[in-house]
Amino acid sequence: AWLRHAAHANAMAARLADAIVGLPGVDLLQRPQSDGVFAWLPQAAVAALRERGWLFHEMLPPRPGQLGCRLMCAWDTAPEAVDAFAADLRTACTA
Repeated sequence: AWLRHAAHANAMAARLADAIVGLPGVDLLQRPQSDGVFAWLPQAAVAALRERGWLFHEMLPPRPGQLGCRLMCAWDTAPEAVDAFAADLRTACTA
């Protein structure tokens, strides 16, 4: 069961990375190798995501105009949640 759960979490992180790579102002630290995506996101986009209720950690050193964020997926992360987060980030980055 733990291998199945870990594989799902890792797949959701890959799905998230695929959905946000190339968005304006988004820079991935690297392709995910496990259940987390580490990226610099535009400060304004971070504020917009928080206003929509998304929870994530700022843990990378900030850059001018960007905040370093850790976006984690879990065994129970639904693909629809990944897609909704990515859509909200896309909207925030292109507004």
